Amino acid sequence: MPVPPVNGRMKRLQAFLRRPTCLFLVAAGLRLAVMGVFLAHNPVSWGVNEPSCIAREMVLGRGFSSPFHDAVGPTAWLAPVYPSLLAVLFLLMGVQTVASAWTAVFANVIFSSFTAVVVLELGREHFGEAAGLAAGWAWAVSPPLVVMPWLLWETCLSALVMSIALWLTLRLNQDSRIRQWALCGCIWSFAALLNPALLAPLPALAVIAAWKTRRPKGPAVMILVCVLGITPWTIRNAISLHRFIPVRSNFWPEAFFGNVTFSLHPTGDSMVYQREGEIEFAADLRMRLIAYVRSNPGELAHRTSQRVLAFWTQPVQFWLYSALLSLAAWSGVLLAWRAGRDWFSLACVLALYPVIYYVTYTFSRYRHPIEPVMYVLAGYAVSELAIRGKKAVAAHSLDG
Repeated sequence: MPVPPVNGRMKRLQAFLRRPTCLFLVAAGLRLAVMGVFLAHNPVSWGVNEPSCIAREMVLGRGFSSPFHDAVGPTAWLAPVYPSLLAVLFLLMGVQTVASAWTAVFANVIFSSFTAVVVLELGREHFGEAAGLAAGWAWAVSPPLVVMPWLLWETCLSALVMSIALWLTLRLNQDSRIRQWALCGCIWSFAALLNPALLAPLPALAVIAAWKTRRPKGPAVMILVCVLGITPWTIRNAISLHRFIPVRSNFWPEAFFGNVTFSLHPTGDSMVYQREGEIEFAADLRMRLIAYVRSNPGELAHRTSQRVLAFWTQPVQFWLYSALLSLAAWSGVLLAWRAGRDWFSLACVLALYPVIYYVTYTFSRYRHPIEPVMYVLAGYAVSELAIRGKKAVAAHSLDG
C-alpha cells in the first residue's frame, strides 16, 4: 500500500485539530482516563462537603439549610445553583452515595471538556486560529486541569459558565439586539447564583461595552436583567435570615479564617457557628476581624501579599507550570495591547476577579473560573512568539 504523502497527513492532522468535536472528545477521554485511575486507587466520597449537605437537606424536605454538621436552620453560606443541582442528582442516584459522587465527577468531566471548546472559540475570535488552537488544546491536556473534575464542587461548572458569559458578552456590538443583551444578563445572573465572585468583572465589562458601542442601553439592560435574576434569591434571604444578603452570607467569616485563624470554621469542633446561628456567627467574626486588624495593622498587608503570590502560582504541586501560565497570560495582555487588539476586557477579568481572594484566602480551585481567560491569553502569547520566531529564522536564512 502506498504511503500517503506528508502533506496529506498534515492536512488531516490540521483538520482534526480544528474540529471542536475532536477537541471535546480528547479532553473528555483524557479526563475520564485520569478519573478512572483515581477511582481505582481512591474510593470517591462526599466527605466534608457543604454543597452536598445542603442538597441532602433539600431532598429531605428541610429546604436550603444546614451546610455544616449539627447545624439547623436556613443558610446563605453558599449560592443556590450547585446545591440545587446536587439535590436533583441525589433524587436520581441516592443521597450522598458513591453512585451520586461518581455521577458528579462525570458531570465535572463534561463541564471541563466543554470549556475547552469555548476556550478554542474565544481564542479564535479574538486572536486568530493559531491562538485559539493553542489555548483550546492546552486546556484539553493540561495536567492541573485534567484532575480538577475530581473535586466535588462547582469549580468546573463555574469555569464553563464564566467562559460562556464572557465569550457571548464580548461578541456584542452596536448592532446587537436588546434580547441579545438580555440573554447575556440571564447568563451572568446564573453565574452569580452559582458563584457570586464571577460577577467581579461584570461592571467593568458593561462600561467598556457602553463606551465601544456608544449605546449604553444594551449594557444597562444586561446589568438590569442580571440584578432581576438575583432578586428572588435576595428576597428569600431577607425572609429566611432577616438580613439583606444579595447572594451569600459568608464574606466576613471567610476573611476572618484567612487572616486570623481557621480554628472557628464550622467544619471543625468549635461549634460556635452551631450555637450562634449563621447571621450572629458572621456578625461575631466581623467584629473579631476588625479588632484583630486594628491591633495588627501590618498583618493584613503581609497576608494579602502572600495570597497574591499564591493565587498566581497554585496549585503548589504544579507551581512552576502555574507561574509560567500566569506569566504567559499577562504577556498576552501586553502583546495584545501593543498590537492594538481587544485586550482591556480580558485584562479586567484577570485584575478584578481575584481581589476578593486576595483579602480572604485562596486555593487553586478559586482561580480555576478565570483560567479559560488565562489560557486564551497564553495561547495568543505563544502563537505570537512562534510567528516572530519563524520570521526571525526566515530573515536569518535570507541574510545567510
